Amino acid sequence: MAKSTRGRVNAQGDGTSGLGMVVRFTPKARSEGVQQLEKGGFRVASSKDFRSAVAVPNDFDGADVQYFERFGIAIVRRDGERLKPMLQNAMQRKVISAARPERSYRALGGPQTMRLDLAQVGGVATSLDRDYLLGYRDAVNELVDRLLGKKGAEGLVARAAFDETSNTWGLQAIRAIEGDLSGAGIKVAVLDTGFDETHQDFVGRSVTKKLFATRSSEGDVHGHGTHCIGTACGPLRPTSGPRYGIAHEAEIYAGKVLGDDGFGTDRSVIAGMEWALDEGCHVISMSLGAATQFGDAPSDDYEQIGQVCLDAGTLVVAAAGNESSRPQQIAPVGSPANASTILGVGAVDRPFVPASFSCGGLNPGQEVDIAAPGVDIFSSLPDDKYDRWDGTSMATPHVAGVAALIAQSDPKFRGWALWARLIQLTKPLSSPARDVGKGLLQARGSGEV
Repeated sequence: MAKSTRGRVNAQGDGTSGLGMVVRFTPKARSEGVQQLEKGGFRVASSKDFRSAVAVPNDFDGADVQYFERFGIAIVRRDGERLKPMLQNAMQRKVISAARPERSYRALGGPQTMRLDLAQVGGVATSLDRDYLLGYRDAVNELVDRLLGKKGAEGLVARAAFDETSNTWGLQAIRAIEGDLSGAGIKVAVLDTGFDETHQDFVGRSVTKKLFATRSSEGDVHGHGTHCIGTACGPLRPTSGPRYGIAHEAEIYAGKVLGDDGFGTDRSVIAGMEWALDEGCHVISMSLGAATQFGDAPSDDYEQIGQVCLDAGTLVVAAAGNESSRPQQIAPVGSPANASTILGVGAVDRPFVPASFSCGGLNPGQEVDIAAPGVDIFSSLPDDKYDRWDGTSMATPHVAGVAALIAQSDPKFRGWALWARLIQLTKPLSSPARDVGKGLLQARGSGEV
């Protein structure tokens, strides 16, 4: 993530990478800003022009600029050198409040290594089963906690053992299986790598899809999006295996903002967020991000976008990032989760300790707000498949699913009120707030879920 560009212009975003410049207009001068770009010879296409389209054209249908009217943000993809003096003039006249190079974002989760081969252990070649290693690790962790008198969620020693015959450990940990709410009537947008709506577990579900990723197929080739949607909105009774989904009657909105390679840009992400808002989605889930560095400021663009969404009654949740290598190194929360108007989600493992990869709130005001299961998460994959994946990407849809249940329980829980209710229901954890925010996500209490 680039350093903050408040009060200065760097028009180098229009390079060989194909990325452009993200321009944020002053609220009262948006129309003037667009007119200035048009007078400067830039062809401007409004995102409204593509609302009825199945996909947003990769080249803005030949335009130089895509303007997101609801957010007051434009992305300029051509003629960086010609744009620079125009931006400087517009900032002096307070028509534009900021400009920065466009960034790329990636999916923040992936499949586990199913077996660990050790060439020599005590001089004997061996192959250790994954489940054996997980059980051994969890047993040691629990023993250490008991010896130290360490308390975990709900004031008890952290429990590592979960029977997943009927329900995944993640659903058990957040108590999503203890009530009758289903997410019915709630619209959940998952902005990701797409969705395989033909999966056997989603036949007959309400699904709306739209493509925003550049040079990408319409389906979920990557699998990340289908896995995340499975956790947030998967079925009550899957065709096979344990229950893995939370809001099993929610309406699914699958915006493909990340391409077949798992990468996207500001253009695709912001376009997906505006689409979800226009569609009236109550929750937007984004298991994606860009790494940040110590000392980086949060993106003012996503601060503004998150605020617009909250004001409209839409909660945005995003993955905190996977750049840490605990315990040696903890990386700061990535973008856009580091925006104060977007709920940042960290990942914990079965003993309820931060996952080794999960980022922490190291930069001032850029926090992990809540923690959820993000290790060894079983969910759906394209072509009627399933697998266990790790990542803050896997934690985020747990939060989105519970948010849908809370939103169903009472129409007053929208936007900021929904955020507050999620935080209110958390259970404290022994780890620092830097790593787990207010604590472990809980569904119990959201209308007695």
